[in-house]
Amino acid sequence: MMDYERKDLSGFPGIAENLPCCFFIARAEKPYELLYANDEMMRVYDCRSYEELYRHIEGKAPNFIALDDRARVEQEVSHALLERHGRFSHIQGHLFTRTSRIRYADFAGHLVHTQAYGNVLYCTLQEIDVPQPGQVIDRDIRDYIVGHLQEAIDNHWIQVYYQPVIRTLTGELCGMEALARWVDPQIGFLSPASFIPVLEQVRLIHQLDAYVLEEVCHMLRQRLNHDLPITPVSFNLSRYDFDMVDVFHLVEKTRAAYQIPRDALHVEITESALAENDDAVHQAVDRLRNEGYEIWLDDFGSGYSSLNILKDYTVDLIKLDMGFLRSFTEKSRDIICSVIDMAKELGIKTLAEGVETQEHAEFLASIGCGRQQGYLYGKPQPLVGTLAHIEADARRTEPRKWCHYYDTASMAIRQTDRTSALFDLHKDGYLHFLYVNKPYRQQLHALGYSCQDVEDMFNRPTLPTRFGSSSTSHARAAGPNRSATSRTGTTSTSACASSVR
Repeated sequence: MMDYERKDLSGFPGIAENLPCCFFIARAEKPYELLYANDEMMRVYDCRSYEELYRHIEGKAPNFIALDDRARVEQEVSHALLERHGRFSHIQGHLFTRTSRIRYADFAGHLVHTQAYGNVLYCTLQEIDVPQPGQVIDRDIRDYIVGHLQEAIDNHWIQVYYQPVIRTLTGELCGMEALARWVDPQIGFLSPASFIPVLEQVRLIHQLDAYVLEEVCHMLRQRLNHDLPITPVSFNLSRYDFDMVDVFHLVEKTRAAYQIPRDALHVEITESALAENDDAVHQAVDRLRNEGYEIWLDDFGSGYSSLNILKDYTVDLIKLDMGFLRSFTEKSRDIICSVIDMAKELGIKTLAEGVETQEHAEFLASIGCGRQQGYLYGKPQPLVGTLAHIEADARRTEPRKWCHYYDTASMAIRQTDRTSALFDLHKDGYLHFLYVNKPYRQQLHALGYSCQDVEDMFNRPTLPTRFGSSSTSHARAAGPNRSATSRTGTTSTSACASSVR
């Protein structure tokens, strides 16, 4: 039974009845039961009575702090009480009011011995405008986001933008990422850096993610109904989605309602969502993958547990964090090479985010990164804008039946100092290069040839038996219609597809 009665201040020495600041008293031992809170505390937490405040925090003073900050704040308070002889100050964290408004506060307090309750903590709370840590988000904007989310969804003020994903081997559009953008009629464009952290903090992010998924499925269904080509779309899940809803049921129910093929939807989950290796998350991720959804690990390398996640989870693709390309140093290039080689050894596909220059693109192509995404290929836009940009760049859309073919071909590329090339052989006998490494180009150049010369020679009606002193073989693999053959030194590896472009 909870004791909702506010204790009389006569049991606490040295406290005035009407303090002008937020003030509360809690027992000094776990679970830090709340004993008293003044009217200012009720005002800050949007509570109409002490009982309502007590219920809001379940009678435990640490619950004044939001879950994300709670463990840290408790640890800092305990440490300060030991180091500073029973006192603590300037410990900051965010809190949620009864109506889900976000506040940030600075906490201070000291240890007091009482006859009636033993050791207690006298604590004060002062609101501040800067979240610790994180981005500065105006308090009125935070409250507006929380209060108008459903209205924004109902009126489509939140729109789904799409950013293209490009196949490195071909330069074709092989996918898109769905991203939420809030264009509000009252306050204008809201940055995702403003509204997504807020919705995560108040545990409403699942409503946004469910809306984005439904919009994606609706878009794909419309294109299928009009016999228009579709390309797979990846959508993001927050780690908090797994706490609030049955993620597998949400994804499967939405997909089935629009009759979308499972391979047209890719599930992106950040490292932070998987870092704790929670059983519920693990089961949901495994079930999604077992049912045919690709699982993409987003922001790989941005956290501290990337390798543990690869050990504990089975994922289909890793998205290298854009920070690797932002600081495009020799060291970062070496790290990217190592990560891509490791992923291939594990049978995991690769995609690099943050590709902004041709230098980035050429480097990623040289090391065999399978896919690329970034402003070089297009910023996030509404679907019409994204497709128009792809058309203006004279890029084709990759037929879905060739997706596995090119994934397999990318896996054949390895870092080596030996000559290496990957050919694409069509049903009609036409052959062209998919990939050529630097030693291969150098050797051709030394012989007086270019890659175009080699393609021309292979595609003449009568194929020459040799050119210069270097011979290169090509052969159809087991599939009868098309094959990709890689030649590295004396080792040949083949990848094939049984469909025809």
